[in-house]
Amino acid sequence: MAAIIYPGSTIGIIGGGATSKMMALAAKKMGFRVGILTDQMNSPAASVADFTEVGDMSDVTNLQKLAQFCEVLTYAYENTDTTALDLLQHAYLPQGTDILAITQDRQLEKVFLESNNINIAPYATIVAMQDIYDSVASIGYPCVLKPVQRGIGAQLQHVIYSESDIAACADDLASGTYILEAWVPFERELTVMVAKDEHVAVTLPVVETVYRNRHLHEAITPARVDAPTVVEVERIAKLIGEKLNYIGVFGIEFFLTASGSLYVKRIVPCPHASANLFNEASQVSQYELHIRALCNWPLPVPQPVSPAVSISIPERLLQETYTQVMIKPDWHFYYYLDNAKGPESRVGHVTILTNDVKQTLQSIYDTEIWN
Repeated sequence: MAAIIYPGSTIGIIGGGATSKMMALAAKKMGFRVGILTDQMNSPAASVADFTEVGDMSDVTNLQKLAQFCEVLTYAYENTDTTALDLLQHAYLPQGTDILAITQDRQLEKVFLESNNINIAPYATIVAMQDIYDSVASIGYPCVLKPVQRGIGAQLQHVIYSESDIAACADDLASGTYILEAWVPFERELTVMVAKDEHVAVTLPVVETVYRNRHLHEAITPARVDAPTVVEVERIAKLIGEKLNYIGVFGIEFFLTASGSLYVKRIVPCPHASANLFNEASQVSQYELHIRALCNWPLPVPQPVSPAVSISIPERLLQETYTQVMIKPDWHFYYYLDNAKGPESRVGHVTILTNDVKQTLQSIYDTEIWN
């Protein structure tokens, strides 16, 4: 049985971005010291950490430097280098690396889901152009060609609407193996976060998510779906939790079609921005649950406090939101103070507790900021 880690101990967080900042704030509220490893000194989490190591986060020496001052380590990002983590000595990493190995390889992730009889979009493994021509006969149009290795660039993904689009994929295939995946005609996207320790798994309420250009735009809880869908989402979440060698909070994203069919889109191997609204909308946040699991504290069953809507603040809209801070005292504003990498990079979010989701969504768009 894992040892209990008490307040006053130090938690080391690998990564310095917004998720790390939220995790660090939760840890400090619970009485822990926090150290981070980041590749940028002025990263968001550095502003709240007790100490910061700056360097390449995939370098074992840098990771070991962080680990020597910490009773427990955690990673906050899905592209964390598994090879480097596996080489760490005398470091306590309850999350392990199995979930990263699965989720960083689209083919391994699909095999894992299939082996547990979980519904996913039809797909095929692609290593040559002829494989695409052969596979579309069963997969159909439209379909999406994606690199097996997740995180190497959305620009290498291609939506194929007809045979005439296939030729444009030739250059990309030279870079390695791809997955050809059927396009799911979804009506809604859903996310559920699972907190898991050595004994139990608990789920936060199901969230409905809206993405724009692959960036999280809105999150809504409770998701606007029927009760049987919620039950099935939670069943799948707990099944995946049982099969994963993992401690902490992770997420599962789903497609829901108009006919009510659920497809697992992907597994998220750490806390995720789509559940940030539970800082207010539940009696326990995903970040507190994550810290509790890592430290072997008992996990409370999350209880909703209120329906809520959250909307992301991309860098291009940052200044415009400042006026809303002054005229919306009931809105909860979060600013990460991040060094945005582009106009769509998330630099904050707003959460609004509500008894009328439709009216609240309208009030967001009445600001004319997010239109």
